[in-house]
Amino acid sequence: MRKHLLIGALSLLLPFVFSSCATSVGYLWKQGSYLIKYSSGAKNISSMLRKESTPSDLKEFLRSVERIKQFAVDDIGLKDNRNYTRYKALDRDYLVNVVQAAKPLSFTSYEWKYPLFGKLPYKGYYVPSDAKAEAERLKGQGYDVIVRKVDAFSTLGFFRDPVYSFMRGYTPYELASLIIHEQTHATLFLKGQDQFNEEIATYVGDRGALEYLASVYGKGSAEYEQAVAEQADNRLFLKFIVQLRAALSVVYASDLPLNEKLAKKKATIRRYMSIFETEYVPQFHTDSYRSLKKLPINNAYLMLFGLYTQEIPLLARYDELYCGNNLKDFMQKMEQLSRQPGRMIDKIKKQIAAGS
Repeated sequence: MRKHLLIGALSLLLPFVFSSCATSVGYLWKQGSYLIKYSSGAKNISSMLRKESTPSDLKEFLRSVERIKQFAVDDIGLKDNRNYTRYKALDRDYLVNVVQAAKPLSFTSYEWKYPLFGKLPYKGYYVPSDAKAEAERLKGQGYDVIVRKVDAFSTLGFFRDPVYSFMRGYTPYELASLIIHEQTHATLFLKGQDQFNEEIATYVGDRGALEYLASVYGKGSAEYEQAVAEQADNRLFLKFIVQLRAALSVVYASDLPLNEKLAKKKATIRRYMSIFETEYVPQFHTDSYRSLKKLPINNAYLMLFGLYTQEIPLLARYDELYCGNNLKDFMQKMEQLSRQPGRMIDKIKKQIAAGS
C-alpha cells in the first residue's frame, strides 16, 4: 500500500529550516540533522556510471533515473534542476514517517503551521518513535490519526534531492511516477494550496510515467501493461473510497447524539469493508490494495485520498479541453494560470465552464 499511496510522495517542504510557534526548535534541529545525514555523502550519478567498479545492475538503475529525468524536462517541460543527479545508499526501505490527523466526525484535517509555506496537513519525522509520540498526542485530543511511511519528498530546490538505494526495487512505473511527481512539485508549488499541489503532481506523475513507459518500452510491453493495470486498480479503489466517504458523510451530518454517531461510524466502516472484500477485491488486477483490511480505516486515512485525488478528473478535463492531452502544454498553462489571483481549482473550474 505504501508505494501505491505514496509514490506520489509528500512535500515536507523543509519545516526544519524555519522556526514558528507551532514548530519547536528541538523538532527543527532533529529533522534537519537527519536530512543532512540522509543526503550527505550522496554520490554523483554521472561519475558512478563512468566507473568500472559500479555494478552493472546499479548502472542500469542509474541510467533509468537519468532517462526519466530527461523525459520530465524535455517532454513534460518540468524544471531542469540538480534533483536526482546523486545516489545515496541507506540501510532502510523508506525515508520518513508522516503523521496525519482528522476530526473523528468530519473530514476536516488537523494542520501544522509552517512559516513561508503556510498550513499543511502533515508532519514528517525521520525517527519512528517521534512520529508515534505525535500520533499519541493527537489521539489523546480525540483525533483520528495515521502514521505512514513515505518514500520521498521534494525540498523545492533548497537541496539536491537524491535517489535512494531502496528505490532500486521499484518497478519502472513506480520510479518514473515518483521522479515526475516530485519534479512537478519543484516546478510549480503554490503556498496555501496543498491539495492542488498534491493533485497536480499526482496527475502529472501518473500520466507522465505512462507516457515515459510508452516511449521507452512500447505500449505493448509488459512494463506498460503492468502500469495500465495499476492505474485501473487505482481508479477502482478510489471509487470505493468515494462511496465510503459519502456514506460516512451522511452519518456525520445526522442529528444523532455523539455516542450514536461514533457507533454508527464504526458499523458503516465494517459494512463497507465487507463490501470491499466481496465486490472489489475480485476485480483488482494487481495486489496493491488487497491488504486494505489490515489497515486502520479512519477519517485521517480517508482524507489522504482527498488530498491527492479529489480534483484529478477536473485537471484531466482541463487538459483535454485546453491542451489536447499534452502534458507540456498543460504545465505551461498551469504556470500561466498560477500567476493570476485566486485559488487554482476555482480558476480551472471557471475556464472549464466557459469552454464546455
